[in-house]
This record gives sequence, structure tokens and C-alpha cells, in this order.
Amino acid sequence: MRKLGKLLSDHFKEDLHIPYYITVILFIILGLGINYTIDLENSIIDKPYNNPWRILWYFLLYSLAYYGTISILYYFKKVTFVFDRRFWLISLTGIIVLAINTGFPFLYTTVRLFIENYKLASWAYQTCSNLISFLFITIPLLLISRYWIKDNNTHLGLNARITIKPYLQLLALIIPLISIAVFERGLGSYYPTYKSNTVAPFVDWPSWIPMVIYECAYAIDFFNVELFFRGFLVIGLSHLMGKETIIPMVTTYCFLHFGKPLGEAVSSVIGGYILGVIALYTRNIWGGVILHIGVAWTMEIAAWLSK
Repeated sequence: MRKLGKLLSDHFKEDLHIPYYITVILFIILGLGINYTIDLENSIIDKPYNNPWRILWYFLLYSLAYYGTISILYYFKKVTFVFDRRFWLISLTGIIVLAINTGFPFLYTTVRLFIENYKLASWAYQTCSNLISFLFITIPLLLISRYWIKDNNTHLGLNARITIKPYLQLLALIIPLISIAVFERGLGSYYPTYKSNTVAPFVDWPSWIPMVIYECAYAIDFFNVELFFRGFLVIGLSHLMGKETIIPMVTTYCFLHFGKPLGEAVSSVIGGYILGVIALYTRNIWGGVILHIGVAWTMEIAAWLSK
């Protein structure tokens, strides 16, 4: 725990460039303001869900977040990796992978081909939407890591060893805050993401089985999130960008949360920064996976108990 705190403190002192940090914060605030004023993701990009153009809109959204921050970084620090074609090849491919995963328009239609009941189809869609990231995120990133990323012996942070105790201690500190946060109006209406047990009667299952299947799939999706943002954008690109990988990742990670309550999108900036620093210096993503799943399940349980 103390070691993690020192990593964060040392990185912040070394990396802090006040004009750069302030400009990025203002850029994030502008993005948040636009999204939550016009409900950009939920009401515009994601309507309808079966629209193939969603992939393009998400590509533009995430490109704006990532390369907008890269532009700010270049303005203040004159980084030279922007002239390296490998940076553009790898980062653009990654943004395309993320856009396809987020905007894939055919999942619900495919589910309805096999399931007629609306409630059962909705449960299957929500469950599969978490699992399908393995196909669209994990496999492409592992291929990118193998063939394009040099000097990456940890394979995007998957091969590194981890001491679990500090992450469990950090999670123990966060849990009380999460338990209080679910009473906030936006978070309270969004969580738990698993809304009901109305699925079980249609498949002759005990009521707890659909919930467990959904929550396990929900947890697996956070592995994919950590692999992309901390494994790929931080560890994977650090051989080209050094410590400058973190802030562009944070902005993109915040924009990923546009469909969620404002409080969660704002907190993702802090959480993304912390997890990014930890991933960069420990060269592993497993601590982030533990924290992310722990936070997610705590939100689910606390929201369920509050109702």
C-alpha cells in the first residue's frame, strides 16, 4: 500500500506540468459538458443500436479524446513520438478496435434471431455484450502485442507477477465511499446494472442463476477494459511514449464513460490516472483488474441493498 502511494507521489511530482494538466482538465470538462447537456452518447450516437454508423461515431469520439490530448501534449512538451509512424499505426489500430467493440451494431439483432421472449433476449444481450469484448478487444490486442509492439516482455501486463495485498487494502478504503455514492441520484438510478430476476421463469432456473451468470460476464468485461486502457494504451505504447502514455489514456477512459452517470465519468478521471500510474511502473494490469471488479461488484451489491 505504501509502495503504491510512493509510485503515485513520485510520478505526479515528476510529470506535473501545470499548464498541460490544466488544459487537459478543461478539455475533459468541455467534453463532459457537451455530452451531458445534449446526452450525446445515449440519445444521438446509440440511437438506434443496430445502426452500423455507431462504429464511425465512436471512432470519431475516441479519436477526439485521444488525439486531442496528444495535440495538447505536443503543444506544451514538444514530444517527438508524434513523428514516429509506429505510434500512429499502433494507436489508430487500437482506437479502431475500441470503436468496433463499443459500437458493434448487430449483437441484439443476432440475439433476437434465437430468442423470441423480450425479457430473456434483453438479459442475453446484456450478458453477451460483456462477453463479446473478449472477441473484439482481447484477441486483437494480443495479436497487436505479438507482432507490432517491441520490447514488451510482459505482454501488455498479463505476464507480470502481482502482490494482491496492497490492492485489497486499497479496495477496503474505497468500499465505504462507494457504498455512500450509490445513494446519489444518478448512480442510484443506474445501478445495479442487473435490474431484476424476471428471466428465471422463462428458462426454468432458480432466480439466482441468471444473476450470477450476468455478474460473472460483467466482471470479465472489466478485464478487457483494463487490458485496453492500462495494458495497451499505457504499457503497450510506453516503449514509444514513455510516461506520457497516461494522460491521453485518462481522457479517452473518461469519454468511454459518457453513457454512464456524470459522477462516474468524473471519478473515472481520478481512477484512470491512479490505475495508469500503477500499470506503468509495475508493468502489470492485474491490480487494476482486482480493483475494477471489486468496485463494480461493490456498486452492484450496495445499490441492490439500498433498494
